[in-house]
Amino acid sequence: NAQVAPSASDALAKHRTFAGWTAGDGTFKSWRFTAKGSSKLKRTDPHAEPVPVAYTLTEVRRGALFHQTEARDGTPLATDYGFSGRVFWDTNENGFVVTHYEDAVRADVSLNTLFDDAISTYPATSRGTAKIGDTQVDIYRVTPNQGFPVDLYMDATGAYRRAVIAPDNRWNRFTIDIEAYKEVLPGKRVIGKFRSPSGVLYEITDFQPNATVNDGDLVPPDPKATWTFGPATKMPITVAVSTYVGRSVRVKASLNGHEGLFLFDSGASGCLIFGKYAQSVGLPKLAATSFSGINGNSEDANFVKADELSIAGSVLHNVVMQQAPNQFEDIDGILGYDVLAAAIVEVDIAGRTLSVLDPEKYKPPVAQNATEFTVDLVSRQPAMHIKVAGSTDVKPIFDTGDDFNVMLSEELRKSGKINPTITGNAFFGGVDGTAVASVPCGRLTQILIGPYRYENSAVCFATNIGPADGLVGFDFLRHFNWTFNYPDGKLILMPNGLN
Repeated sequence: NAQVAPSASDALAKHRTFAGWTAGDGTFKSWRFTAKGSSKLKRTDPHAEPVPVAYTLTEVRRGALFHQTEARDGTPLATDYGFSGRVFWDTNENGFVVTHYEDAVRADVSLNTLFDDAISTYPATSRGTAKIGDTQVDIYRVTPNQGFPVDLYMDATGAYRRAVIAPDNRWNRFTIDIEAYKEVLPGKRVIGKFRSPSGVLYEITDFQPNATVNDGDLVPPDPKATWTFGPATKMPITVAVSTYVGRSVRVKASLNGHEGLFLFDSGASGCLIFGKYAQSVGLPKLAATSFSGINGNSEDANFVKADELSIAGSVLHNVVMQQAPNQFEDIDGILGYDVLAAAIVEVDIAGRTLSVLDPEKYKPPVAQNATEFTVDLVSRQPAMHIKVAGSTDVKPIFDTGDDFNVMLSEELRKSGKINPTITGNAFFGGVDGTAVASVPCGRLTQILIGPYRYENSAVCFATNIGPADGLVGFDFLRHFNWTFNYPDGKLILMPNGLN
């Protein structure tokens, strides 16, 4: 067990002496920096050489407020991340912004206090010693206000060599390895070389202390992908069963004039096209990447960009998506977050239609029998709190691409919070292939989703679900018409009377 160590506060004071400053002491009211980064992208083929990738990271900061841009060198691909003073936010490659909530904010707070060196001002407990390479380090645990605990690995000079955020939390834990500090003013050092949680090794090449940082520098950029909305059109959809995607909504759309049949998938964090259809469209490849699905397997892909994605009478311009060599039985691709991010999308399951509407001109009504839910989109999938097995709070993703009923984390079952009767096992397949092992399945007496009672639901328990706690799939969702209002962070479910 951790003990409050008499040396812990002295150790953090030693770090402050090493750094020569701490947040709020007036040394750095602001800064701008540029860092160069490198990593290697592993490929699915074990015989394929990893792909070297170069990045440029820029940051502007004013106090605790910041705006970072991570650009992939030699490509138009870039993402942004920041703190406005009110919310943490980030963008994807298309520039669509999501606001962070709950655990994501706790991680943000801890990471921010590390890099602006406020973390050494909090009380610390000693957590023993360790070695990083040949260097002996002492470990101190600090918990910033509203943040996750952070284990700081400190060497004899007072320099942090590693920071582990949320060390006791399997799904939120991540590590920053710190390889060097950089003196940017006489006697004043900042973290100058570090490895990010994604494995990119960054080194600051230019640092401008107390540079001018305006309010406009701290706000998210405008989206790169933009809509041209046409007249409201009800596009026919099909709800079908196939070998690979099970029960699902499928809709026709076209990329650069090439029509295809797409899975409408709120559980997809982007858009993806496959095989022969992708080859026929001939989109220019921007860079190598990879994707994973329900089983946690990694699959090779490329970033590509379409000039026009046309759906239901509206057009999304300049949209970045992924292209994979996989060929699925009867779909050409998946339409996910980027179609939903900046539009109102209404799906009438009963009437078998889909509409795309302009959020500037249309505010979706909440009918008497409907319920409007607030959704957390930090993963670019709609997650929200529900009650399972009476009073157990879980936060699954509402996944229209999940042909199954409900999937929950195996950790919930092992914890004893949920005690279903296990009746068998099942294998799951997705865009990343078929699972290598089966998972236990059974039935839950009741799941409470807002005012809706979902009874005697089939449920399986998987180990790769992640922090979202699980998936609520089509067996529940088919009883409702759906209105996705991501610009306001909302999902409206309207009972449709279907059994």
